[in-house]
Amino acid sequence: MRIWRRWLIVVTIGVMVYAAGLMLLPQTMHGLFNALFFADSKQVRRIGEDNVEFIQLVYGVLGAVMIGWMVTLLALMRHNFQTDPRGIWQILVLSIGVWFVVDSGFSVVTGFVEHAVFNMGFLVLYAIPLVGMGRSLNSTNG
Repeated sequence: MRIWRRWLIVVTIGVMVYAAGLMLLPQTMHGLFNALFFADSKQVRRIGEDNVEFIQLVYGVLGAVMIGWMVTLLALMRHNFQTDPRGIWQILVLSIGVWFVVDSGFSVVTGFVEHAVFNMGFLVLYAIPLVGMGRSLNSTNG
């Protein structure tokens, strides 16, 4: 069980670093996203200078929200796990699951299937330890 919890903590810290990159390294992150979505790291610049600043704001807000979400998940994993491991596991599964379905569904509906595929990487990083943790919880209770 300990390995799964540590894995989740490392992944969550990794997501926080990624989210901070959205705010602190916007040009680098924009280039990576543009290469992913448009096969061209300069695509957003073609939209116009005013829009580039707005996109930077949106990425910054997204990064801030992701950091807040990850801080909450870390607090749950670090402080509440010992008292209610099954409840914390359920919260983590629900939180990650809702994010994936809503974010990926919206991405597909708006024509950005690549973003839904990108989300799969994060889902796998969380799903492996969550499945392992769920199996550990079931084996200790039954």
